[in-house]
Amino acid sequence: MAKNNPAGPFQFPFSGDVTQAINPWTWWLRLMSQIGFININLTKSSDPEMERRITENVAGYGKQLGRVIEVLEALLANSATTGWSADQKKALGDFFEMAKEIAAVKGDYIAPTKVNVDRFLEGIRQLEEKDEKEYREIVERLRKELST
Repeated sequence: MAKNNPAGPFQFPFSGDVTQAINPWTWWLRLMSQIGFININLTKSSDPEMERRITENVAGYGKQLGRVIEVLEALLANSATTGWSADQKKALGDFFEMAKEIAAVKGDYIAPTKVNVDRFLEGIRQLEEKDEKEYREIVERLRKELST
């Protein structure tokens, strides 16, 4: 249903719906991206507008990196490394270590993906070797929680 607008196609201040999303951080950065002859470009991209749309509407850099790490962990965990050189195996170990450190920084919540469950189970196995008493307590708690 069309609104009765006596001004025709014109809108007067405070006369219509406001549909603009206001984000002070992006607004300020866009405003300040051109100061005289100085340009501030926060990313190095061949298509900064496309990159901005992706990070604002699809996934930020952290989420993108997280997905890439999850896929690589899954692929590498199921790959034979017997023909790999010592340097390649070291790079693989370094990658898995970095993934563990990132997961530790994420802290409170880790999504229950197959890769994360595998990582958790490996930690449980290591705990069994280091502290059998704590291992048994955790296993018993898991049994109780998962049986409900």
